[in-house]
Amino acid sequence: MDTHQKINVFKNTNFTLLFFGVLFSNIAHILFNFAMSLYVLRIAMDAFGRDQAPLVQAVYYAVGGFLLLILTPFGGALADKKNKVRIMVATDFIRGIVILGGGVLLFMTEKPSSILVLLFVVTILLNINSAFFSPASGSLLRFILKTEEMQQGASLLTGSNNLQSIIGLILGGILYVSLGIEWIFIINGVGYILSAISEIFIRYDSSLHVGGREIGIKFLLKDIKVGLRYVVSAKGIFAIVLMALFINFFFSPLFSNGMPYFIEYGLKSEGTFLFSPHLTAEHWLSVLNVTFSVSAIIGSLILAGNKQKTSQSKHLKKMLTLMSCVILTYSFVTVFYYTGHIPINPYLILTMILFLGIGLSMVFFNVPVGVLLQTKVDPTQLGKVSSLMSVLSQALIPLSSLIAGIVISQFGIVYLYLYCAIGIVFVTMWYVSNKNADKI
Repeated sequence: MDTHQKINVFKNTNFTLLFFGVLFSNIAHILFNFAMSLYVLRIAMDAFGRDQAPLVQAVYYAVGGFLLLILTPFGGALADKKNKVRIMVATDFIRGIVILGGGVLLFMTEKPSSILVLLFVVTILLNINSAFFSPASGSLLRFILKTEEMQQGASLLTGSNNLQSIIGLILGGILYVSLGIEWIFIINGVGYILSAISEIFIRYDSSLHVGGREIGIKFLLKDIKVGLRYVVSAKGIFAIVLMALFINFFFSPLFSNGMPYFIEYGLKSEGTFLFSPHLTAEHWLSVLNVTFSVSAIIGSLILAGNKQKTSQSKHLKKMLTLMSCVILTYSFVTVFYYTGHIPINPYLILTMILFLGIGLSMVFFNVPVGVLLQTKVDPTQLGKVSSLMSVLSQALIPLSSLIAGIVISQFGIVYLYLYCAIGIVFVTMWYVSNKNADKI
């Protein structure tokens, strides 16, 4: 029997605590994001009308995205200087309190414009904390797992995240309709607090990465510059960052802008649709996202049982090509639906099938990239590099969300899918032909 088959990361108490800490917060977080994707659009429509609602929704996503873009590098620099677990616990407690407070205020507020202000304040506070939480949690595996345990640990966390997505999305479709947004806020706040309590008991030797106690703005900026030089000098990693930057620019609007639009203005406008006596339009958003998560779980379980590869360059190019082909097919199928060439029921079935392919290929690409980051980067640079990779790969998402909102409002939903499809083709062709991508 191969050695990798004997690995069981759950024997590691720190990993188990991290696993269940993430379990509590993610289910509630996914439920929350599901509800917000619909609620913001609906409240914006009440406050500003149908034509301007997509643009307001885009601004909402952009505000959070810009905050993450600006603050995450500081979070990464801080994560390399301070105990990562303490940062995670503090930010989870703060997020829990903020969301609980937001839920209480929602019970007391009815005016659409006031609710929108509250939602913007909440997303600002949440994203500030996320900017410090994500680099700390994203760089922790290196210090609680052995090198040979990395792929299994990363795969199980990815699979768990997608299982939690299924639970959260199913609950989201039910609770959003039956309980309302206020109780979803309360549930999410409790989830973050439970997560913080679990993380309190994680123990590791922070001296392995702490390279100095200075944490002023001047020192953090210096650390960010060091991390940026490190990323740029690693040609293979930098190629992945550039590819992810532009893939995310064209891919993310299909979900953040396109899917809520389809539910509110596409599916709800249909007289009847598949299983409509039993499933509402909001339930179908859950079904489609659950389909995506199921395929991601399957991919994660496959990778968890596979031996870790020493070189990933060919594998990553194949997976990116496969993922892009499936996304392109989904984009054109959606265009055919909006132009009246595909009826609603075949479209829903085709979308579920295509979401299976997208989820599977994304896991086969993202997990190996995560393992490379955890195993190849200098431990004293891991927090900075992790945060910078996250920021650089997602730097254009706020802008892409704004552009998507403008495209939908001014030209129509069909043009969003055509624009995104063309962009994905060019990015994939660039990465596959890039020689630096072979240096991984």
